[in-house]
Order: sequence, then C-alpha cells, then structure tokens
Amino acid sequence: MHSALLSWQEKAQPPHAQGKSHHYVLFRIARQNYALPLIQVTRVLRMVAITPVPEMPDWLSGIINMAGQTITVIDLRCLLGQKSREPELQDRLLIIASQQQTVAVAVDEVLSIQEFTEAQVEPPSPALSQSRVLAAIIRQDDAMIMVLDAERLFFERLKKVSDGPI
Repeated sequence: MHSALLSWQEKAQPPHAQGKSHHYVLFRIARQNYALPLIQVTRVLRMVAITPVPEMPDWLSGIINMAGQTITVIDLRCLLGQKSREPELQDRLLIIASQQQTVAVAVDEVLSIQEFTEAQVEPPSPALSQSRVLAAIIRQDDAMIMVLDAERLFFERLKKVSDGPI
C-alpha cells in the first residue's frame, strides 16, 4: 500500500475527461516537473543520510538503510544531465520497485499525486523518441510534464553496473 502517499490521494485532482485514467506521482527537479506512475512508487521518504560507495558512477549517490533493507540511491539530477548537488533536508526520496530490486531516487520536491486520462498522456513525438528515459508527456494546462521510464532510467543502468565496467 502507498501509505506514505495516502494523505495526497485526497488532494489528487480528478481527471479532466472521460475514459481510462492512471495516477502519477509528480515531482520536481530544479525547475522541471516530472512524473512516475504511482504503481511504481512504493513510498516517499524524507531525505536521510546517504552512505557513499567507492568506485561507483557519479549518478549512484550511495546506499541507505530502509527498515533493515539496503537500498541503492540514484541521483536523478545527474542522470538527467543537470548539475548534481548535495542532498538537502527538504529533499525527498522516491522508493521505486521493479520485480527484481528496489531503488531510492533523490528528488527536490514531491508535488502531488494526480490522475490523468489517456487523452492527457501522450507518447513522445517522433523527434523525442530517441530519448530512452522518456515514456510519455502529460499536458496539464500550459505545462508539460515528462513521464520517466523507470525501467530504462534506473534498473537497466544498475544492471550494467552490476554486470561490469561502465
């Protein structure tokens, strides 16, 4: 259950149109808004001390202890080509699970959980299809929210790290 997120569900905005809809966790890095499907985000944590791991890529910040489980922390700023910075107390960690592993992703701010219809969520245009990390784009009023592909962005990269030199 998404217990850490339940308080936001009451604030989740209803879909703007009829049809099938999905919930997304909206978050910010620098001045850009991003989203991940809610089904992939198991928890949201306040920033905690991250233990650095030597000889890892820059985008791998280190590890944390979450309820007795060692979780790898990923610096999403770095992965998205933005300037990395030291974590701040107001930052958040999104706990994201795949079938094989769980990771924590450092973000500047978690904005909300929102529901969007399929009409609002569109695949990247052909010009943007080269981006392996972009799963879709959500149009919300005048804003564009980039939906990230967690499998490609996080889990495929971690597999490459565990398989050998990068």
